[in-house]
Amino acid sequence: MNLKLLAWIALPILGLVLAGIIVWNIVSWLFGWVFYLAIGVAAVGFAIWGWGKVKNKVSGSGERKMIP
Repeated sequence: MNLKLLAWIALPILGLVLAGIIVWNIVSWLFGWVFYLAIGVAAVGFAIWGWGKVKNKVSGSGERKMIP
């Protein structure tokens, strides 16, 4: 088999495989960060909501006070 023909067939396939691996790693890294960010946002939101509930129970009011 001609070496030039092998290079024209094998190198593009190898390039696509390497590009796919790189893109897969970047996408999985981004999704990982988005997942941890979503967990953090949910935790902070739950803490703010819980703090408001506790504050309303302690103050004796059943609803939020209006900001003047």
